[in-house]
Amino acid sequence: MPSTIGKIRRALLASAGGAACVALLASCGGGHVPLPALSPAVIGDTAGLVARGEYIVRDVAVCGHCHAADPRDPDGPLSGGRAFRNWRLGTIRASNLTPDAQTGLGRWSDAEVVRAIRAGEDRDGHVLAPVMPYAWFRGMSERDALAVARYLKSQPPVHNPVRNRPNLVYRAARIFALSPARPTTTVAPPPAADAAYGGYLAKHVSLCGDCHTPRGGVQQKADLDRLFAGDASSSFPENPANLTPHEETGIGGWTEEDFVRTLRTGVNPRGDRIHPFMPWRELRRMRDDDLRAIYRYLRTLPAIRNPVPEKAPEDASG
Repeated sequence: MPSTIGKIRRALLASAGGAACVALLASCGGGHVPLPALSPAVIGDTAGLVARGEYIVRDVAVCGHCHAADPRDPDGPLSGGRAFRNWRLGTIRASNLTPDAQTGLGRWSDAEVVRAIRAGEDRDGHVLAPVMPYAWFRGMSERDALAVARYLKSQPPVHNPVRNRPNLVYRAARIFALSPARPTTTVAPPPAADAAYGGYLAKHVSLCGDCHTPRGGVQQKADLDRLFAGDASSSFPENPANLTPHEETGIGGWTEEDFVRTLRTGVNPRGDRIHPFMPWRELRRMRDDDLRAIYRYLRTLPAIRNPVPEKAPEDASG
């Protein structure tokens, strides 16, 4: 093993950005998260779980944005295959989330699916690529994660083998640096049009924070000191906007009705259309109280000055 690790380190040093990668690997990764018990005391009444899971998967988390067979149809089969490529990963493809026994979740238990969502650990104990936002989903309640699992298991199976091509950087990171997330939330706040429930939705279910929080460093970790302040240097087709209540650079001048109308219509209060990368067509199906809860949570955040320019058309194309 020491000779193998040495070879990896030497190869990383010889590659572009190798010194930064060695810094990335300075801390040791690994670890293991036990399967959740999913006890009745935590899960409660299971009536309506599949419907709740459908709402989360299709309208709130919009899992089809990554896992749909056709990214242009996020409401289609979640049979995976979409490729994510960068120098930290190589090529990682979104997993097949249908209950196909050979290529999807057909052999996974409910507890294994819940652990994968909230901890980023697959049924064999391997850490999932951090393209999967388990660092945010770690705060999803066990009941909501179970609802997602039950909904996914209720869908028609689609046979679609998904092949990853991780590069040396990612293979080494899995050995040295990447660890499963440690779930933090067992029970969600009671559903209500208030800031507490809005924060739960925005950070741990709808994943607004995953896109709208600035990132930096070799690992591109979210800067939680500037939560929801937008990202002016994102790799997305459009830079996610500043959602803090800053009057000039955020949404401080938006009313609650402005916020709800923007997500319902895809047009902001200035009359600008939202970039289609933002899944507002799916989010507009969210319940009024849930959208209002998210707005009320965002109003509790510090107003952070962070101008986020729109990308030029040639930058926004890819």
